[in-house]
Amino acid sequence: MRISYRCVFAGVIILASPLFLSGQEFPKAEIFGGYSYLHVDTQGVTGQSLTNECSISFGGACPVTFQIHPGFNGWNIAPQVNLTNWLGVKAQFAGQYGNIITVKSNSSSIPPISIPSQHIYDFLFGPAISHRSDKYTVYTHGLFGGQRVGLSSNSVGGVTTFGDTSQTNFAFVLGGGLDVKTSKHFAIRLGQFDYEFVNTPGQHQNDFRYSGGVVFAFGGR
Repeated sequence: MRISYRCVFAGVIILASPLFLSGQEFPKAEIFGGYSYLHVDTQGVTGQSLTNECSISFGGACPVTFQIHPGFNGWNIAPQVNLTNWLGVKAQFAGQYGNIITVKSNSSSIPPISIPSQHIYDFLFGPAISHRSDKYTVYTHGLFGGQRVGLSSNSVGGVTTFGDTSQTNFAFVLGGGLDVKTSKHFAIRLGQFDYEFVNTPGQHQNDFRYSGGVVFAFGGR
């Protein structure tokens, strides 16, 4: 029995039509803004390992104690343009601030040692894939760009010990999250979890970021 290719084609179109002619609306654009927490890869360095290295250098007990703080707090802003109900193009800009190393003097004869604060900025771009319902949106994304790490200028007794320096490295992010809708134009981003690969000179970092905040949606299709 011969099967008409026209019949097969018509059948495929009929079966697939809900995918192409879905009446579900989706926003033309979205913008997220909120809190960001970044856990920085310390490459296995700990406060104890730094203190031990100091003791070896001094040939005895180290006069100071080092502590490592890999957690950085900051912000995250991510505008997104939606091409279809499930495909969008996203940009992500984030800033995190902290002191990854602090030093405590073990002797009153040693003046306090001030380490400059660090800032980390990310600028990333890439596709985002979303599953949308009336009450929530689940999404994932792959973003590429750079991470800029810098030291704030620091002075002790009026003398500048560190200048304002920075370095930019290639980075990419794989992650996703959950938005719970509160109205047609607003949603709460309960959580976005990102793995970030940063290509630092001679090695790489595996950083992790949590973000949460508010999403505002523009227009609808």
